[in-house]
Amino acid sequence: MAFAAFFVTRVIAANNRATTLNDATRWYQRGQQQLAAGEVADAIDSYRRARLRNRGEKTYALALARALAVHGDTAGAQNALVALRQSWPEDAVVNLELARLAVARKDVLEAVRFYQNALYAPWPTEQADRRRQIRMEMVDFLLAQNEAARAIPELIALGMDMRDLPQTHLELAYRFAKAGDQARALDQFERALRRDPDNTTALAGAGRAAFALGNYVRAARYLRTAPPDSSALKELQEVINWVLYADPLAPRIAFATRARRLQDNFTFAERRLQSCLQKRAGVPHGNDEAALQAEAKQLRRRLRLPGARSDATLDAGVNLIYRIERAVVQNCPPATARDRALILIGERHGAEQG
Repeated sequence: MAFAAFFVTRVIAANNRATTLNDATRWYQRGQQQLAAGEVADAIDSYRRARLRNRGEKTYALALARALAVHGDTAGAQNALVALRQSWPEDAVVNLELARLAVARKDVLEAVRFYQNALYAPWPTEQADRRRQIRMEMVDFLLAQNEAARAIPELIALGMDMRDLPQTHLELAYRFAKAGDQARALDQFERALRRDPDNTTALAGAGRAAFALGNYVRAARYLRTAPPDSSALKELQEVINWVLYADPLAPRIAFATRARRLQDNFTFAERRLQSCLQKRAGVPHGNDEAALQAEAKQLRRRLRLPGARSDATLDAGVNLIYRIERAVVQNCPPATARDRALILIGERHGAEQG
């Protein structure tokens, strides 16, 4: 008799448990529908009811935390996730949600900590792409917070774990460029081009990266075959052409060519300086501008003297042109393509601003 009573009690308890679990499922499904309809407050209530009926179900707790975050209750979402993490400290999804809450607060240290917990959690082999997406998400957050030094190692790790496809190389290249690592950006653009030689996006990106590195010959080669589909790209090509064909100190050119280039560049720079001063008539000129005018006058006389176009004159001329152009660009913007090129030529040869 006692055994029968015990058995009946067990059956009733099991039935009650099953009913409670079914109720939890129904409340969760209702919350999903409410959330999809934009009824966030009602969804939160439904998820809470599901959670009360089945506290061991992680899905319900995660749904509640996400709904709280959508509703703007970040503290509630944080508390729910922290409590959840105590039971599942290595769960990738829980750590990812905590990382995203830190992102919303722009808390770099917390975000990185939880992103890394998510990344190094056990992942099924078939979800390797998901892990890469999370690392990319972390990189984008770091770049948005100007944390390039933290982002670059993560990008390097991504490069070791990504498929050899043009699009994946482009995704990395743009992020390396944004992080200021133009050498690695160029490498990724070139990897994309090895897979797809006619990819115009990769050609333009490689040209820009090579330009940023001061490799103007390489930049010209890439941009020559990239359609100039924007005014910025056209101007960049023009700047590169000026750098390549107007540099008096370029290697392997005759001295007569050096002298002619210097004279042409100086004439242009001097005219730009005079035009700038005229535009600013009535504005008090600083000592620097007066000094530049005096130096320009001396160089003009020096260039007229027989045999004066020596290596020393070339160096002095490139330096002066650089300083004139810097003053012109600063005081009378915008810079023309030739202005930019003459400044780059000066920088290329170590010209000093003052």
